[in-house]
Amino acid sequence: MKTHRYFFIFNFVFIISLSLNAQTLRTLPLNEITVGGWIKNQIERDITSGYMSIYSDLQPTMQGNVYGPNKVKNFSIDKDGNWEARRESWWAGEHEGYYADIVVRSAFLTGYKPWLEKAKTILDYVVKNQESTGYIGIYDKECRLDNLLNENGELWSQSRILGALLAYYEYSGDKKYLEAVQKAVDYTMSRYGTNGKSYFHQPKPNGGGLTHGLMFIETLEWLYKLTKDKKYIKSAEWLYADYSSAEPKLGNTDNQLKNLLDRETMYKDHGVHVCEHLRVPLFLASVSPEALIKEASENAIYKISRSINPSGSIATDKKKHESVAYNYGSPDLPFEYCTITELLISFSSAMQKRGEARFGDMIENLTYNAAQGARLPDGKAIAYLSSDNQSKGTFKDNFRYQYAACHKVACCNLNAAKIMPYFASNMWMKSSNNKTIYAQLFGTSEVNTELNGSKVKITETTNYPFENTVKFVISPSKNSNFDFVVRNPAWSANTKIKAEGAIVKNEKGYIRLSKYWKTGDVVEITFEAKIEAHKTLANDFYFTNGPLIYSMPIEETRTATKEFANGLKNYDLLPKDSAQAVLINTQYNVEPNVDINLKEGKTNFSFVSNSEVDFNYPFDKPASFIEGEFYINKKPIKVKLQPYGTTLLRRTSFPSYK
Repeated sequence: MKTHRYFFIFNFVFIISLSLNAQTLRTLPLNEITVGGWIKNQIERDITSGYMSIYSDLQPTMQGNVYGPNKVKNFSIDKDGNWEARRESWWAGEHEGYYADIVVRSAFLTGYKPWLEKAKTILDYVVKNQESTGYIGIYDKECRLDNLLNENGELWSQSRILGALLAYYEYSGDKKYLEAVQKAVDYTMSRYGTNGKSYFHQPKPNGGGLTHGLMFIETLEWLYKLTKDKKYIKSAEWLYADYSSAEPKLGNTDNQLKNLLDRETMYKDHGVHVCEHLRVPLFLASVSPEALIKEASENAIYKISRSINPSGSIATDKKKHESVAYNYGSPDLPFEYCTITELLISFSSAMQKRGEARFGDMIENLTYNAAQGARLPDGKAIAYLSSDNQSKGTFKDNFRYQYAACHKVACCNLNAAKIMPYFASNMWMKSSNNKTIYAQLFGTSEVNTELNGSKVKITETTNYPFENTVKFVISPSKNSNFDFVVRNPAWSANTKIKAEGAIVKNEKGYIRLSKYWKTGDVVEITFEAKIEAHKTLANDFYFTNGPLIYSMPIEETRTATKEFANGLKNYDLLPKDSAQAVLINTQYNVEPNVDINLKEGKTNFSFVSNSEVDFNYPFDKPASFIEGEFYINKKPIKVKLQPYGTTLLRRTSFPSYK
């Protein structure tokens, strides 16, 4: 019996992972990867005609220019005369930082000239307004860094804009942006740690913006990658120790060291914090010999696996909305869009540091299913909260369930625009000795890098994940000996490889091809997908073919509740035929043991391609269907499932009849 496919993979691999010699890989500089096909088209459409095309005009929290001279004013003075930030003071810094990052990555990936100009304008403004001390941030001098008490987003907001600056440096090669970040980080860390001053130990912490600040370690990791200066590791170790030693009242402490060492206690806190903080023990375990931090990073992966929904997202709570709240993964539980993005970035970090192919499967599941099913295909609206079984989405139930061009809180709209740029940046990786290139995530793309002393261009063309053949053309500047490694998805029943003259070796979820490569060499790989049924923890079934989950669409009506410029709207979604929706949600069953019967060829399900699909925009119309028999009161009915990512309202899991 096959239980929830990703929960199974996580648990199985956890058991054996301590015995594996995982290889730490290297991410490529951002300017070495470009994308094409539907990935590029989706990014470009999002920024030219989707809500991102005018989003900076829609959200008030993005209009303060807080990284210039107009600093945040949302603070007060407590009874002891200390500066104290109010809860939302850091939102402006977060949102402006997110936006800058999106503009940079999207502009360079698409070559869209207006945004290339916008990216430079935004970040030149930040550098121009950097203070002589090095400070880049959102607060006035008297109420920043160690002068500021309690809830604040100082380190968090800094890390968001510093990440955008580092991205621009990697794309442009202009060292002034790197130097600005180094100067800013040196100044910030000089105010903590060595002076005996804590960031997380606060008398009245709220925990939101304050504990987001742990992700300043993300900036420290990037600087270490670029400079190899170990002072950034020391600062990261200090910051994590400061976080881990803070009192329980801090909030969002699931990833404190002592809590991670408690392997069986499930995550409970805000889902976004859980997902982003996962990157911290992963990084520290990759640079530290300490056994405890390595154990903590193992446990963090195991813990998060227990709360993963079928679509790859992390479950949150129906009442607490954005908190995991000890929930196991379930198709009936909501997930927040921000968690999709943060989990994708964290799984990419795990894939890079541990050299394990399973994380590629997890990333693709997230990207092709959860991320696509919680947005309009044209990029004009997204759901802040969605679920695998989604029967409606209205403001009345909770504003988060609307498909909105502009939710009243900006984070999820912005994070939805980060998905494909971050996916693209992690498609390719290299070995630490620079002699092996890894194709980790599949999609039309081109990589230009150096391998074993030669400049190498690899062009990838594919309609993946809608078709499962991937073609690579390898063109070194001179004949060169290196290894080309391709991730072999766990779902592929039979992987076929065409690579003339190459020595082919299967190893731990990868296919290694070794040869003396010359310009024009071709590698063609075809993955064989089969229709599979997987059990949820509640013993319902959901269906997959390759990396795509297939759902029963529930046709919706859209009612605009708010309208903006350029025809953008916020929508309430309800079933067009409420009686049919009730029937699908309550009466549609599958046969018992459908998973076993499918595997043994005893059940009549078929995979059908759709000739009407446009592979330039394959989520506009389904590229394929799964056709077969379901049951109502044990009487068979013909059904047609379509890719999860092409549905808004849907039923994804189904009980078996008794």
